[in-house]
Amino acid sequence: MNRSSAIRTPVETDGSGNRSATVDAGAAIPVSVAPNSPLADLDALGRIAALGKAFDPAPVRESPAPEKPANAPAKAPVKHPRDWQRDVAKALRPHYSRILKTLVGVVVIAVAGWMPVRALLQTTSTEAIINARLITLRAPIEGQIDRLASVAVGTELQSGAPLLGIINSRAERGRLDSLAQLVSQLEGEIAALTSRHVSLQKLHQEYSASGEAFRAGRMAQLQSRIAETQSEISAASAKHEESQQNLDRAQALSDAGTGTLVALERAQRDATVAKRTLEALGHRRNTLDVELVSLEQGIFVGDSYNDRPQSLQRADDITLRLNEVSSDIGQRQARLTSVRTELAEERGRFARRSMAALVAPTNGSVWEVMTSPGESVVLGQDLVRLLDCSGLVVTATVGEAAYNNLHVGQTAKFRFRGESTDHVGRVISLTGVATAPANLAIQPAALAKEPYRVTVAVPELVRSGRCSVGRTGRVTFGG
Repeated sequence: MNRSSAIRTPVETDGSGNRSATVDAGAAIPVSVAPNSPLADLDALGRIAALGKAFDPAPVRESPAPEKPANAPAKAPVKHPRDWQRDVAKALRPHYSRILKTLVGVVVIAVAGWMPVRALLQTTSTEAIINARLITLRAPIEGQIDRLASVAVGTELQSGAPLLGIINSRAERGRLDSLAQLVSQLEGEIAALTSRHVSLQKLHQEYSASGEAFRAGRMAQLQSRIAETQSEISAASAKHEESQQNLDRAQALSDAGTGTLVALERAQRDATVAKRTLEALGHRRNTLDVELVSLEQGIFVGDSYNDRPQSLQRADDITLRLNEVSSDIGQRQARLTSVRTELAEERGRFARRSMAALVAPTNGSVWEVMTSPGESVVLGQDLVRLLDCSGLVVTATVGEAAYNNLHVGQTAKFRFRGESTDHVGRVISLTGVATAPANLAIQPAALAKEPYRVTVAVPELVRSGRCSVGRTGRVTFGG
């Protein structure tokens, strides 16, 4: 405390209890001192120094108010609360800036202190890195590398993008040539049988036309004979009537005794012959009718030939041969269809054995190229490794205590180092200290700060279209 400043000393109060004003140590105010006081031998400056030592260490205490004399005046009126508030506001007005700064400082200290505490209360990873599975493309055939299409390490590829080709000039094609020869043979046989079938059809048409003409002529002949026989029957019927009349007359004359026996017998003979002639003609007519009806049904009835004439018999033979040829053609066509199917399949197999093109199976990035143009490769040899950027994951390590609180399916947030954006995901694998899958681009064993390893799937990283394998960050695990 500056000794030159004003020193407030306790003074006696007046009857109303009000304190006296402060005494300025620098002012020339006489101070009366008792003769036996320690200050009696000191001058003014010494007395001020002594008073400063006496009052600096302890707060100034107010002197007790003396007892109120009997004839003291009445108490001063009590102030209203609003007056007190006004007095307090008036007293604090010069300190508003300092109070405001103090409050702002307290808020900043609270926020800055809460963030580390909050981070300590959350379960977070010690290390975290973007990872992806590796896809190894192997040689589907043996041969030589024909070309490489933009397969430099780090090249990002879309699904279906060409990578390289393999040509096998020594591919076996014996089966392919045999099937092709068989197809050609069957096609030649079918063509020959088809031509034969056409020839037989023409011959069959000729014999059928000849047989039809013979049948028509025979029907006309029978109809003419039937008409002729009908005329003969009519004539025979007339003769039979005449002979019957002659017989009746001869019988009448013989009965009258005027006719001779010879005339009667001749009349009887003539009548009998006429009757038998009429009956014979009737039978002939019936024969002709039967033959005509059979001919209309396609059956030839006669003494000089069997049921079918030679032309129709030849037509029947040709029909049988046509059926045989048609059956052979159908059989060979079915065989040809089967062989053609086998040939198409064999051509596909030969194409796959003689040439192969490798394409990117999914969106990704070239991780490793293990071949070059012109190199001879064998079946199953590793050629290219790709990062599967369609299935990015986050590989993280945590401590034992944090690992024991995690479970598969738990929500997690990944944040890139140096960024403030959180990407939501979920825990898909907890391997702990066990050996993690070996088909990852970055082996979890490379993260050595903690032995417990966690795999987190973050769909937002896949949707972003960026293959950020190797970027680091931090994973915060939720409840």
